[in-house]
Amino acid sequence: MQRARDAGVNFFDNAEVYGAGEAERVMGGALRELGWPRSSFVLSTKVFWGSGGGPNDSGLSRKHVLEALDASLERLGVDYVDVYLAHRPDPDTPIEETVRAFNHVIEKGKALYWGTSEWSAAVS
Repeated sequence: MQRARDAGVNFFDNAEVYGAGEAERVMGGALRELGWPRSSFVLSTKVFWGSGGGPNDSGLSRKHVLEALDASLERLGVDYVDVYLAHRPDPDTPIEETVRAFNHVIEKGKALYWGTSEWSAAVS
């Protein structure tokens, strides 16, 4: 990460699913070790596939979106992410529920922005 930063990179992306959360733990450890000011980099993570096998451990329900972000923040060792992304559309959750959940995390200061990743323009 330091070599990337030395080359001008300041945006770092992750997801709850990468290595079943281990990628976030490793990145969080690196951020603590490097000691960069939080304002000096942009951090994102994505939600959809959780690490558990239960019915509430994946998807974009309010429950999963909120609990997954809390777990990601803990693994990353930060108070907020700059961008929280819905990794895939969730056909089992109404889009209104997902939008409200993402707006909630912004209102609580746990994310500055939210967006989508790998969604077709036809998905509604």
